[in-house]
Amino acid sequence: MDSKHIRVAIADDHPVIRLGMEAALDDIPTIRRVGSARNSSELVALLDEHPCHVLVTDYAMPGGSHGDGLNLLSFLAGRYPELAIVVITAIDKPVLIRTLLARGIDHLLSKADDISHVAAAVQAAHVGRRYFSPSIATIVQSLSGGAPITKLSARETEVISLYVAGNSITDIARRLDRSKQTVSTQKVNAMAKLGISSDADLFKFAAEVGLVPPPEIS
Repeated sequence: MDSKHIRVAIADDHPVIRLGMEAALDDIPTIRRVGSARNSSELVALLDEHPCHVLVTDYAMPGGSHGDGLNLLSFLAGRYPELAIVVITAIDKPVLIRTLLARGIDHLLSKADDISHVAAAVQAAHVGRRYFSPSIATIVQSLSGGAPITKLSARETEVISLYVAGNSITDIARRLDRSKQTVSTQKVNAMAKLGISSDADLFKFAAEVGLVPPPEIS
């Protein structure tokens, strides 16, 4: 992989936004854009053919075979573990921002903010530094005034995803080859990190952020 440049891929289903991001990145000498995608199918094909350091992707990007939102982010994290991901979104719900942070996504941009933040976020992501555009930073600040924002472990995320999909603790334990006690503990710990105290609130939370089971990685 090219060590002199930050290799970047872009994914967004809105042509105007995609072109804006392309222009913003193409103006930076240290960044080399490897390609752009309109949906998750095109994105995975692009990343498989052109490995890169950083991905800038829309959160809501329907139409591809790998889904979008949390489903796609889980897939990408499993398939490309070294890839730094910058998420850009028009959704400004605090519950979504908190969920993304819990998933370890800490390079977040709002489509309401200036497009120049894309290049800054890419550079920050490449060196492992958090980056929030102004609108996102305001939400993060409001969240930090309450319970600490922590990251769910991969196993906690897996258990919560399967549970809200309708699987019982017994079913999940059997599927993941873990004890019922282990699965139950992971569920309780995940809910505590998210500040959720009841199953009813957990299902409401899942509906708001579109939480779905992680797909199989091929």
